[in-house]
Amino acid sequence: MQNEQPQTIQRADYQPLSWTVDTVDLHFALDAGATVVTNRMRCVRNPDAAPGPIRLWGEAMERLELTVDGAQPVALRETGALLEIDAAGESVMVEVRTRVDPRANTTLSGLYLSSGGFFTQCEAEGFRRITWFPDRPDVMARYTVTLEADREACPVLLSNGNLVGQGELPNGRHYAKWEDPFPKPSYLFALVAARLVALERKVRTLSGREVLLQVWVEEGNLDRCEHAMEALVNSMRWDEETFGLELDLDRFMIVAVADFNMGAMESKGLNIFNTKHVLARADTATDGAAQSIDRAAAHEYF
Repeated sequence: MQNEQPQTIQRADYQPLSWTVDTVDLHFALDAGATVVTNRMRCVRNPDAAPGPIRLWGEAMERLELTVDGAQPVALRETGALLEIDAAGESVMVEVRTRVDPRANTTLSGLYLSSGGFFTQCEAEGFRRITWFPDRPDVMARYTVTLEADREACPVLLSNGNLVGQGELPNGRHYAKWEDPFPKPSYLFALVAARLVALERKVRTLSGREVLLQVWVEEGNLDRCEHAMEALVNSMRWDEETFGLELDLDRFMIVAVADFNMGAMESKGLNIFNTKHVLARADTATDGAAQSIDRAAAHEYF
């Protein structure tokens, strides 16, 4: 348990990092008590910042291995939740492998286990509980994510972006690979691995491109998703008609589970909600409940 008082961070004290991140390749070997996360990130020197070390933040995890361009770092300093790594050149590949315990994560920040499913909450600083990273909103990177889990326990594997691969693995496990081609800050990262079912609809964007919309819920709740789907479609159409902005991914997903603690989270392409903000049936819901779903879907989509 951390007993230190939170440190006040003043806007006037902001300094850009000496190194930022261009691409992130994450692999999750999901396990209830010992998930291994492998993070390969291309770190690049920031031309708009003063020279300095690579700075990574991490909390509540075990570091198994860390290399820079495939070798042990020449100089590494660890102070509390901060790692500083001296590096030369303009670009290096940092690989760090960590082990986290989702089942023991009662903070519900980072990666946690609830009712047999894996969920993440990364806003504002939950990503540093998953892997070592320059976990700040001014670090924008493109993510590729591979999720591996037991098929029986977690038949659905979701993350941000487009699904670019999936398949079977030995010992009853399977994987899904997701790629988000657009840079985002780490607090918008998300993953879900659980037993879920989906209401699906294919729609065409303003330019005529076909995209897939999905509302994922626990079994038994599928008949309460239709209004949320309509709210999502209406949000897309309003953004297109008002600003000329269309969905930039091949799919957009909403996940609604009772185990999500934050109410709603606008993770890129994978919005995660508590069920109270999504589920409703036309024959039982009040007008107020329907309007609440409209507002929540629009707010998280935009």
